[in-house]
Amino acid sequence: MRAAGRRRVIVLALAAITAFNGTPETIRFEKMKLPAKVYAAIVALAGLGVLSAPDLAARQQHFEFVLHDGLHDREVLHLENALEASHAQVMEALGLKVLPVVTVQVWRSEDAYQDQMEATFGSRAPGSRGYVTGPTDVRLLLHSMPSASREAVHEFAHAATLTLNPDFGNNPRWLWEAAAQYLAGEFFDPKSTDLFKNGQCPSLDTLNSPFDRGGSIYRSGYLLGDFIVQTWGAEALPQLISLNGDTEAVFNLSENDFERQWCAYVQTRHMQ
Repeated sequence: MRAAGRRRVIVLALAAITAFNGTPETIRFEKMKLPAKVYAAIVALAGLGVLSAPDLAARQQHFEFVLHDGLHDREVLHLENALEASHAQVMEALGLKVLPVVTVQVWRSEDAYQDQMEATFGSRAPGSRGYVTGPTDVRLLLHSMPSASREAVHEFAHAATLTLNPDFGNNPRWLWEAAAQYLAGEFFDPKSTDLFKNGQCPSLDTLNSPFDRGGSIYRSGYLLGDFIVQTWGAEALPQLISLNGDTEAVFNLSENDFERQWCAYVQTRHMQ
């Protein structure tokens, strides 16, 4: 049997087998709705070479949008385009072969957005425009600022890192935000902030401050991600994420030594 025919038989067989074991969690695959168990089996087959990664990527729908407050598809097209354009790059940067379908919920009303956040986490975060609840759930507040598309990619990057390491959320916060900012291309010029003046740089402890107690990490995160990749290579970022920012284990550096090397990198590369 030819390879193409064998792949089709495998997919149809998996669909038939799981017809007796339905689950409400479904994904789209080659214009079919299949249970998540089938998706997992297909991913396993891809790893064995029965289905190639390009075959899987081409047939999988990457994002499912859920719109609130009367939003129309055309109002979020720029977000969808940005997310689709970033998908392969984020996967490659994190060393992932495949990602689950990500649901992207979007609100027009900030009150409704914050209400849902409070219902989910028990608190609100004034000023927030996006968050994730897991590797398959991104939530966004629609706004008209030019940063909207990059912010959508930022939240998708958060979700993708949770596929790599389910315990990574804000653990540690400095790397959680640094990875998302770097993957979303959110460069912030260090010359435009006092954080890096006079040869100084914020400590990792400072960058671990929660969202409502300072935004230093949002002016530093890209620089951290860039430093890691430029110094140790592209594979270093997913390695560090996998070990929750353990610089000793990944780079044989204490956090203090890591901070000093990062600060020297920023001062030399960006502050001259």
